[in-house]
Amino acid sequence: MKLTLKMKMRPLTRSKEWMLEQSIEAFKACVNDWLSAIAQLGEKPNRGNLHRFAYRAIRDKYPQLHSNVVQDAMNLAIEIYRSWLKNGGEFPKFRSDVIYFKGVDVRIENNGLVVPLMGRRVYLPLYVPKKYKKYLQYKHGRVIIKRVDKDWYALVSVNVPEKEPIKPVGTIGVDLGYYNLLVASDEKGRVVMRVQGDILIRHKEHMERLTARRQERLMKKFGIYARTNHKDRRFVNDLNHKIAKALVLKAKQLNRAIVLEKLKGLKKQRRPKLLRKILHLWSYADLIAKIVYKAKLYGVPVIFVSPRGTSKTCSNCGYYVRTFKDDRVFRCPKCGFVADRDYNASINIAKKGLEELRKRTFLPTLKDEASSPQGW
Repeated sequence: MKLTLKMKMRPLTRSKEWMLEQSIEAFKACVNDWLSAIAQLGEKPNRGNLHRFAYRAIRDKYPQLHSNVVQDAMNLAIEIYRSWLKNGGEFPKFRSDVIYFKGVDVRIENNGLVVPLMGRRVYLPLYVPKKYKKYLQYKHGRVIIKRVDKDWYALVSVNVPEKEPIKPVGTIGVDLGYYNLLVASDEKGRVVMRVQGDILIRHKEHMERLTARRQERLMKKFGIYARTNHKDRRFVNDLNHKIAKALVLKAKQLNRAIVLEKLKGLKKQRRPKLLRKILHLWSYADLIAKIVYKAKLYGVPVIFVSPRGTSKTCSNCGYYVRTFKDDRVFRCPKCGFVADRDYNASINIAKKGLEELRKRTFLPTLKDEASSPQGW
């Protein structure tokens, strides 16, 4: 499987930073020239026809870029163009402070990278976390260097062998929401993990205090707004990493598969101000992606199931409840079961996943080792 390792660069000399800045500006211009070439091509672009149409002219225009970097710029331009065709809007222009390198053009040595810049091979030192060192022994692929505010980062793709998957004895259903970012329960109703949304609200309110009106002038002068936004992204990214790792380790400890819903978006509900603060920060898609890749690392199976009926079906008796008087509480009119709606949904997700798991492999019916679902 492929992992992307994000590492911050150590302070660079002025000459190295200048070469990086010049290379990135050239890469941006190169991508935009490829986009212009696509507009002139007159047919649906692919690597073959676009390369024949404009490669020689664009390659000659950017002698400071390695030939493979020019080709990466072409591939990126095709991706951007296809995304524009799908989503519409103004014709795209590439503005990101980033540059791509193929793995064959980069060496990893002495806790750093050796990359081709301005016709030379330049060593760029990195802060390499201990947990990453074991991965750098594997074959690496694409390397991306980008600037975030005043800092430089390297994103290194490595091919890591997947662990032998565990043979699960059951499932853990994961429900994602607003008030509870995540509720995870097994098919017997035992709560494995719960993360409440107020953790994001507290962070958001803390950041809002930093941007109070009396400080606006200083913040604009010193660029603290950009740093604050970066801190928001970093906080959420770190939170999602921790949630995903804790869930996967718990699933491995309990010898259970993780079950997620095939969601195109979070379930539509009324969104008061409190929830909008959460939605402004949190990315459920990012959390799902982190759960999936960490599960592969630890050999934990992940099953995706349809979300149909998971939030409206009683996990105790199976009765389908069409309407609710309370957005947060599930009440079954048939058996009288009462529970938090997210908790109820997580049990239903686990049960759906268990059915899917039994289809894939022989799994004996689990003994009734737990009583009724735990309360909330």
